[in-house]
Amino acid sequence: MAESTQRRRNRQKILEDLYVYAPASRIDIANRTHITPATVTTLTAAMLDAGEIAEDGEAAVKIGRPKVLLRLTAADDYYVGCELRAEAYTFVLTDATGKVVDHQATSFSRQFDPIESTVQTLTSALQAFLAQHHDKHILAVGIAIPGHYEPDTQRIASDHPHWSQFDFTSLNDAINVPVYYENNVQAMAITERLFNSHQNDETFIFFHVALGVVCSTIYHGRIYGKHNPLVGEVAHMVVNTEGELCSCGRRGCLQTYSSENWIMRKARVLYQQADQTYLRQLAKTPAALTFDEVLQAYDLGDTGVMNILTNAIKYLAVAVTNFTLLIDAQRIILHGRIFERPALFRQLQQYLQTNQVTVATVTTRRLVVKPALLYDGAVGGAGLAIGRDRLGFA
Repeated sequence: MAESTQRRRNRQKILEDLYVYAPASRIDIANRTHITPATVTTLTAAMLDAGEIAEDGEAAVKIGRPKVLLRLTAADDYYVGCELRAEAYTFVLTDATGKVVDHQATSFSRQFDPIESTVQTLTSALQAFLAQHHDKHILAVGIAIPGHYEPDTQRIASDHPHWSQFDFTSLNDAINVPVYYENNVQAMAITERLFNSHQNDETFIFFHVALGVVCSTIYHGRIYGKHNPLVGEVAHMVVNTEGELCSCGRRGCLQTYSSENWIMRKARVLYQQADQTYLRQLAKTPAALTFDEVLQAYDLGDTGVMNILTNAIKYLAVAVTNFTLLIDAQRIILHGRIFERPALFRQLQQYLQTNQVTVATVTTRRLVVKPALLYDGAVGGAGLAIGRDRLGFA
């Protein structure tokens, strides 16, 4: 018998609650989801029989019988996540609880290679990864993209000419399971919501600083401004009206100070023009210079690099302060290699403390640095696939 729409939605709400809060009791699930306790009991009994969830011990209570706790199970279902990066395609295979079972990166000889980095090569690499796991029950694929997916044209809305040429029509036709697309930072924020076992905040900001600068807000458990592609494009937040000319035509956008792309531009100029810089010892040519080498020069005390990165942190602090005036976030997650240097993070904290406004303070407790790892976006893709396929996210 076909499952009714209401029953399916209630089951998805229970599963989502367990992703975020497990282990959890039936009564706590009922209180958070606003589903009646009787309905929760009926549905969880069916879910236990189907192997979607399992009992996980008991929680003591002051009065009455202990609460029986429930948790998710992998249920022999799997999901594939993928991220399109400038230098590689990354893939992960996860079970239904988000546990990574396998991962793989297909690297290019150079960034945005027009031959290696195409929809055709992505399709082939994805098919090969799926074929490696043909013995697994893979239900869906989630692809984290550097821009926004346009379903009508099946393209990426991006100001980068390389990504704007991607037409996913052939990929959608070639893959025999549902394929879902989402901006990579939005996908990582969804995953943070579902898979982070240490926090279960309903509202938080995921602030990603890499080649570009983007933030995603999870507001009451859902992506805020999902249908407006401009929401979160904080790279073009003006932080200095007398700053450098940005690609958008305005001056002093945040990305001109703080994105890895613009930091690298400044570092290459420093390499060529400075009388003394460690950059020349770390790379043979300006073109060969990497962001990791810029960070190494910072660690070595290179004055020019320290000035570049200190300025970047100052304007990132301006952005974080502005976030607190707009969203009452329980956490602000900082995701990017620039935040991982303790000295730079301390400078960020100092800027925030110096420039507090009484109506919106940023406390150290609310700031969390999340290490930026190669497969974060691909895991985000898997979280996207789980959210769409298993939980019914729009």
